[in-house]
Amino acid sequence: MKILVTNDDGIDSPGIWALAEAMSRVGETLIVAPDKEQSGVGTSVSLHSGMSVVEVSPPSQEVRAYAIGGTPSDCAILGLRRLAQGHTDLIASGINLGPNVGSDILYSGTVMATLQGYFRKIPSIALSLATQSREEEPRFDVITKVAEYLALSVKSGKMPTGAILNTNVPNIPLEQIKGVVITRTASNGYVKLAEVQGSSSLSYSRGIHKVAELGIEEGTDIWAINMGLISITPLRLDVTDHNLIPTLTEHILALESDLLKTAPDSTE
Repeated sequence: MKILVTNDDGIDSPGIWALAEAMSRVGETLIVAPDKEQSGVGTSVSLHSGMSVVEVSPPSQEVRAYAIGGTPSDCAILGLRRLAQGHTDLIASGINLGPNVGSDILYSGTVMATLQGYFRKIPSIALSLATQSREEEPRFDVITKVAEYLALSVKSGKMPTGAILNTNVPNIPLEQIKGVVITRTASNGYVKLAEVQGSSSLSYSRGIHKVAELGIEEGTDIWAINMGLISITPLRLDVTDHNLIPTLTEHILALESDLLKTAPDSTE
């Protein structure tokens, strides 16, 4: 099994090396990650600039690793098209330091990098550790076990692979984990604007809001993290509002009729 590992926290993030170690126990692992942090870039690609590609020395000789002067999506594309030796069987993105839940997954380089696998029908997993601040010590023991289990399930053919598995794990000891649940994405987010003390500027702040603060519904990813549960949300890309198509069609027929009435008669 050949596995491509990427992230948005950058090649120097401890999360990517913890994930790579877990993946190397499952299959041949290739790391292709940004040379610096690229959090919040979403699906961005480097259309108007070149990208550096530098091979780096990994802590383990079991993996190959490259630092890319680009975004997580760039890394996934380069990894799949240029750096991988043969077909890639799985993309694992992370381990992100901070949750990727709710509507904010659209900003997430960690999650959006896996779209490149989804587009190519390659099983893809995004993994995030729900730390609440940069000062909080990350615990990788639980999330790496989850990552390895999911990868092994994909390898054995037991895991459905038609969607991205967006996985968020509370940053707590294993004995405090209440369980694992399949969730849906909350309509709320966890990124908000905040004033910088002593400054006239604004910045984004991050953190897991309490369920009561946002009225989060049971069964969502944010709810699960608040409850001490591991959240796995299957994601797919279909931005069409299918329910609105019939109603819009009625209005568009009227528009079509009006346009045709004003068009010059081609027979004249």
